[in-house]
Amino acid sequence: MFRYLPEQASDFAHSVDSINNLITDISVFFTVLIVGAMIYFAIRYRKKGGVDHETPRIEGSHFLEVVWTVVPTLICIWVAIIGVYGFRTMREVPADALEINVVGRQWNWTFKYANGKRTADEFVVPVGKPIKLVITSEDVLHSFFVPAMRTKVDAVPGQYTYQWFRPIKTGDFQVFCTEYCGTAHSAMLAKVRVVSEAEFERWVSDTGRVQSPAEQGEALVKLNACGSCHSVDGSAIVGPTFLKLYGRKGDFDDGQQYVADENYIKESILNPQAHVVKGYPHPSPMPAFEGRLSDEDISNIIAYMKSLNEAPKVVVKKPEIDLASMTPADRGKKHYQEKLCIGCHSLDGSRVVGPSFKGLYGREAKFADGTQYKADDSYITESILKPNAHVVEGYPSPSPMPVYEGQLSDDQIKDIIEFIKTVK
Repeated sequence: MFRYLPEQASDFAHSVDSINNLITDISVFFTVLIVGAMIYFAIRYRKKGGVDHETPRIEGSHFLEVVWTVVPTLICIWVAIIGVYGFRTMREVPADALEINVVGRQWNWTFKYANGKRTADEFVVPVGKPIKLVITSEDVLHSFFVPAMRTKVDAVPGQYTYQWFRPIKTGDFQVFCTEYCGTAHSAMLAKVRVVSEAEFERWVSDTGRVQSPAEQGEALVKLNACGSCHSVDGSAIVGPTFLKLYGRKGDFDDGQQYVADENYIKESILNPQAHVVKGYPHPSPMPAFEGRLSDEDISNIIAYMKSLNEAPKVVVKKPEIDLASMTPADRGKKHYQEKLCIGCHSLDGSRVVGPSFKGLYGREAKFADGTQYKADDSYITESILKPNAHVVEGYPSPSPMPVYEGQLSDDQIKDIIEFIKTVK
């Protein structure tokens, strides 16, 4: 009846329009029927000649009551089934979807591709290929609406939402923000440009010299020494491995289930105590990175994790260093870096997961059981080989530190001790 929606530019736009038109037609039909009946009876039984007429006694009709109860109920069930089916289609993203990160802020949209290419207020996609938009906001609530694609989802600060569509025709299509977000809300517009696959490949490849989000995320993982607790080869250390982490399903220690999506990973980085995965130490020994990493940093780390779900890269072996030519303290520093001790033990006196190495050698303090200790050679050796033999007062018990027995030789441990002695 009212067919005023914009052109259909995605493959599920037709199903969205069908249910919208169905609901509209049913609503108009019953509105006309009910209001028409009201008008008819108002005219048919109106006051005549200034004289009130006695209203005739009308008995109820069980048949009519059943009809006007059952028929609307069946219509609602029918519409609900169609709606749920359509909604599932709009939420189940194909595995080969092209992923684009979208950030809303007052009052514009920015877009970032997997190879690092960035655009503002316009993004380009290939026709015929499924497109997944991972959306967030830097300030207030926004809403990303592409009328021609029949997709709309809120951009929520501190969270990730998503939508997907498969464009079926080329051209430029309008994007709106449909959540009032301030004085320039009406100007928060963007365009989606749908082009041929060949044209898209030429366009997206023109990036200049930029790092991809996954490469930036890998650098951040190394910089923050995440590898001290999270492997990338599937091996278990202190925390879950990053290999094939994205999309993994599992259980928290309270019995709740989780899926490792963008929101789960972000929460785990910023507030690791919110949920702890079953089988790992509680409380979590992981430090909170809230205030230390930006939203873009976290987005890049997530991109790196996603890349670890793909086929493994060929690793070029680095030339070996002549350890014999190094001093014991220098060799110890190298072991400290390679074994990723830096992730839990600082060199500047700051407290991370474990005690700082600054001024550690010779320090006297208490274990959790109240006994005294002195950080000499035997104490440090025992702490490396059997970290749960004694836990220092004020630190997690059992210790989250991995056991290095069988992983480090006596000479390597001596070198580490020599290095610790130099950290004053």
